[in-house]
Amino acid sequence: MRLAWEIGIGASGALVGGILVYALGSFALMVRQSERRAFGMTLREIAREVWLAIVTQPFLLLYYVVGRRMDPVLLRGSSSRRADAVPVVFVHGYMQNRVGFVGLARSLARRGFGPLYGINYPWFLSITSNARRLERFVVKVCAETKAPMVDLVCHSMGGLVAMEMLHGEARSNGLRVRKCVTIATPHAGVAWRGPMIGFGASMLRKGSKLLTAQSGYTLAIPTLSLYSTHDNIVFPMTTAQLATRGGKDVAIEGPGHLAILFSKAVADHVASFLDEATQPAVIVPPDGARSQVPDLPAHEPGGR
Repeated sequence: MRLAWEIGIGASGALVGGILVYALGSFALMVRQSERRAFGMTLREIAREVWLAIVTQPFLLLYYVVGRRMDPVLLRGSSSRRADAVPVVFVHGYMQNRVGFVGLARSLARRGFGPLYGINYPWFLSITSNARRLERFVVKVCAETKAPMVDLVCHSMGGLVAMEMLHGEARSNGLRVRKCVTIATPHAGVAWRGPMIGFGASMLRKGSKLLTAQSGYTLAIPTLSLYSTHDNIVFPMTTAQLATRGGKDVAIEGPGHLAILFSKAVADHVASFLDEATQPAVIVPPDGARSQVPDLPAHEPGGR
């Protein structure tokens, strides 16, 4: 029993220590790349980032084995679910899994969105291979829910995985995604030049071949990029912008890279964007012939 306690205390100490190193180191690097703000605000955001990491990261292993559904069990059969609801697929980021979306999933479920799903992909493999995994996951969700399309809500590296998948689907004229939201995604690459783990790490860096190619893609579907003015991983904030590719950019004041997923402002923007009426996506395949992918019935804003 004593040995078990010692192991538990040691593991907890290592977790907290690692989180502190991550938070303090990353916020220190971010300061040089972001607009200055009050020191007290920075301390508050560091504390929030540390607290949310401590609360969520112990559940990483659990979320590798629990089911794919992300809407809370008590809300899955809720009468507030819209009759024309579009399935939502959450796509996590680097060194994470779907546990990071627990707060956002609960918020969207309470507003009538869903069913909600979360993919776990091997983040240490290449972004291109994970884009194929995401495509297969979307196909399964469509088959399971009998829905023609899904919406994607992505965090960090997950947004790059989604962008790669969407480009492949657009070229093949087989779009199964109605809308895409990226949150704190480094579309222009991360500035960090230190060591990073995994085959996909090199693709995350600014100037990588994959990101250079993605910068030339015109977005085929409505896409929203949400990012923080003081993200401790994705900086400067222009790194996350998509307006030049046809997307919509919205800056959120202040939260860190993990904390942004628990921001009420982010939940509000995601819900509003998914609610907006859309036009059918127009795809231009390699042969130049134009075609349209039929959209799902549009939600009326505020219709919950």
